[in-house]
Amino acid sequence: MQSPASWMVDKMKSGLTDMALDYISALPILLGVSIGVYALLSMFSKRLASLGVFGVMGYGVLIVII
Repeated sequence: MQSPASWMVDKMKSGLTDMALDYISALPILLGVSIGVYALLSMFSKRLASLGVFGVMGYGVLIVII
C-alpha cells in the first residue's frame, strides 16, 4: 500500500502531465488567434496589439487550467 504522500505526488504528476498535454494541443489554435488579434489591433496601435496577444495567451492558459 502506498503512503498518502506518494499517492498525492502521483496524482499531482498525472494532473500536471494532463494539463501540459492540453496546453500543447491548444497551442496551435492560440497561436492562430494571436496572429489574427495582432494583425487586427496593429491597425490601431502596436502597443495595443502586443497587449492583445498577451491577453489571448493568458486567457488560453486560464481555459486550459480550468
